[in-house]
Amino acid sequence: MARSAHGIARIVALLLALAFAFFGYFKTFASLSVLAQHHAWTLVLPVAAGRLVGVTELVAALALLLGAIAARWHRVARGAAIYLIVNQACAAAVHLARGETAALPQNAVLAALAAFVGFALAQRQAR
Repeated sequence: MARSAHGIARIVALLLALAFAFFGYFKTFASLSVLAQHHAWTLVLPVAAGRLVGVTELVAALALLLGAIAARWHRVARGAAIYLIVNQACAAAVHLARGETAALPQNAVLAALAAFVGFALAQRQAR
């Protein structure tokens, strides 16, 4: 993969890290009523499990951040990208089951960006 594509992947990883830091913080610390107002998909889970999803999103954000700034963390960031694809697939399934189809494009875009980052970092690691 060209250097410019790797640079773009690093920028995308930073942006995803910011997004998932926000999402994770929100799911971890916001009240249930606030989560309900914003249609948080984790409300279908037991409260502790929903909060745990928020914590894992915070961890994934940190892993993406580290992978974006240091090559030695690419493997960890790639794992975080894979987790985020699964996370967004679960979110999409819950939104679909609840009839919240307006959320599906966001899930698709976030999963696609995570896939791009994971692929780009895997290509860089293979060199």
